[in-house]
Amino acid sequence: MPVELLKKLISIPSVYGNEKEIADFCQGFLKKNPKLSLLREKNSIIAHTEIEESKKTVALVGHLDTVPGENEFSGQIKEGRLYGLGASDMKAGDAVLLKIAEDLKGSESKYNLFFILYEKEEGPYEDNGLRTLFRKHEELLKKIDFAFVLEPTDNTVQVGCLGVIHAWFVFKGKRAHSARPWEGENAIHKADKLLNFLRGLKPKPYTVGNLTYYEVLNATMVEYKGGRNIIPEEFKVNLNYRFSPTKTQEEAIEELKEFGRKTEADQVIFTDVSPSARACLDNPILENFLKEYKIKVEPKQAWTDVAQLSSHGIDAVNFGPGQPHQAHQKNEWVELSKVKENYRMLKGFLLNSP
Repeated sequence: MPVELLKKLISIPSVYGNEKEIADFCQGFLKKNPKLSLLREKNSIIAHTEIEESKKTVALVGHLDTVPGENEFSGQIKEGRLYGLGASDMKAGDAVLLKIAEDLKGSESKYNLFFILYEKEEGPYEDNGLRTLFRKHEELLKKIDFAFVLEPTDNTVQVGCLGVIHAWFVFKGKRAHSARPWEGENAIHKADKLLNFLRGLKPKPYTVGNLTYYEVLNATMVEYKGGRNIIPEEFKVNLNYRFSPTKTQEEAIEELKEFGRKTEADQVIFTDVSPSARACLDNPILENFLKEYKIKVEPKQAWTDVAQLSSHGIDAVNFGPGQPHQAHQKNEWVELSKVKENYRMLKGFLLNSP
């Protein structure tokens, strides 16, 4: 079972940007299986079986990094829960991935198998280790027909995901003394049309099959140039747009540009754009998995790296043993019964005795 592996992974610190030690361990562990070929880029790893054209190809995918945090019970098991930083997000999934790779030594599979572990998921999209792997090895990775991303889902299958855009809506004014506002133009007041519109905005549902995603647009940060006694000359509002899996990022960008024109923003500056993921309910590998294991299926009302895979034409779902509500929490834990259940299902689906 993967529990001992999970304890080992928890014992190796791997806060974002410091993944070398855990990547070294995983590389050494995967090297023990002679059926696997390995590639490494910085602290991201691809291991795969020999690729037979007659077989479909399935990948198990996980990130190695955690957010910073505290865990006073690290490595301890209490009431069936194993505690540790990253226990749910997502070292439990990584342990399942590594254990199945180990089990492959004494088994066969009807699929070509990929095992992908990567660095820097918990930071800016531009630095994400999976992006590095695609830049270096896209031709190899595009052989994958379907991927399980082992992010924490409490063993539900989460399909698709929302895309994400962050953009500054900039309003320009004219600086003046606050006792003589008529000598200037208040940039904050110019944003009233934007803020009033956002106040009345409701989540917009989009249905794919029997799954409903909610598109939302929120102001999340502000910046300004001015002071207590100064009419501000500039006011910036960060808008966080979570857009439907039915839209491309280009369509979402155009929508925000049009929204900027309607709300009379002087400038719209895009700072982060991440694609949505296709809701791949029609993928035959997923259909077979859901037929074999009667698992609850949910829409992913957030963003994960299934979107990166989807943007390269690879269908993927989130399916992991961790508990989503434990991600990034102090004294994070994972239910060991969920880890064992996830391992049992994925091993049963992917491996068979020779």
